[in-house]
Amino acid sequence: MRNIVSWSLVRLWSLWVCTIMLCMAGLPGVGSAQVPRIQGQGAAAAGMSNAFAAQADDPSALHYNPAGMTQLQGIQLMAGALGSGGSTNFTSLTGATARGDRNGSAAWPPPGHTYITANLKSLGITALGDLTVGIGLTAPFGSLTRWPNDGPFKTATTFSSLPLLDIKPTVAYKVTENLSLGLGADIYTFSSVLGEGQVEKQFISPGAPAFPLAPAGSKMELSGKDTAAGFNASLLYTALRNADGKPLANIGIVYRSQATLHLSGALLANGAKISDANLKSLGITALGHCITAAPRFEWSTSRRLLKYHIKTSDLLSVSVLCHAFSNPCKPIISHL
Repeated sequence: MRNIVSWSLVRLWSLWVCTIMLCMAGLPGVGSAQVPRIQGQGAAAAGMSNAFAAQADDPSALHYNPAGMTQLQGIQLMAGALGSGGSTNFTSLTGATARGDRNGSAAWPPPGHTYITANLKSLGITALGDLTVGIGLTAPFGSLTRWPNDGPFKTATTFSSLPLLDIKPTVAYKVTENLSLGLGADIYTFSSVLGEGQVEKQFISPGAPAFPLAPAGSKMELSGKDTAAGFNASLLYTALRNADGKPLANIGIVYRSQATLHLSGALLANGAKISDANLKSLGITALGHCITAAPRFEWSTSRRLLKYHIKTSDLLSVSVLCHAFSNPCKPIISHL
């Protein structure tokens, strides 16, 4: 009788923890970007609405919670891509409409992800203890968005492309049976293997006084690129296990630092260069798997220099995964 009561209390406690964390996850946040943000960086994680940081039991753990890599055995490889297509329809309060697309029916090349992990102890390398190493490559944003040159916001944007790559060298160490720690780098860069290999933003000049660098109606293009790095630290802790040793409640904590790219490029008007451009403070921050960016423009006629600001701040992600029932949904979801 005592065991039945204890098991019921464990279920009840797990349900309350899950409910509280779900409510916290549902709190509103702010994030914006000129191109689509890619949330799903793994098939199983996407099937769980990306609530994967406290499970992290396939190679995409390298992205969601690197500490989870210690659960993997041998050498494991995972790769995938996202088909991004279709269109976006816009209607303003005044009734003006616009239709955007991916510069065609589908974005090309499609954003994707690749991960490879190696559990050194399971491979017979015991000198370094229970250490797992890995490296990943992801595209945090969709490749591009195009709007008509005569649309209602043509002076703000007609084309945006942010083909950013994130290279992730990572290590994880299993401290105890229930606790693992992870540490890695996020190297943000651009490459011609994805799009044009640079940030691009196109718009129609409104002319003076709002934008005196080019006559009204000129087709403007702003571009730039750079490389910068941040770091991530993570923890995966199994708080409860059942009689068979299977996790009942996991706690995952992931911190990702800000990385600032000082982009250098050019400002073009009707295809002709009219100024160098320093696209300063492209701050990249991840909350678990959420990356945010918010742009702002400034111009200076005396220096003939255009500055492009995108700023965010460091964030921390805490996730809890509970298996409170006798038939948890994990085996079903992981095969989606």
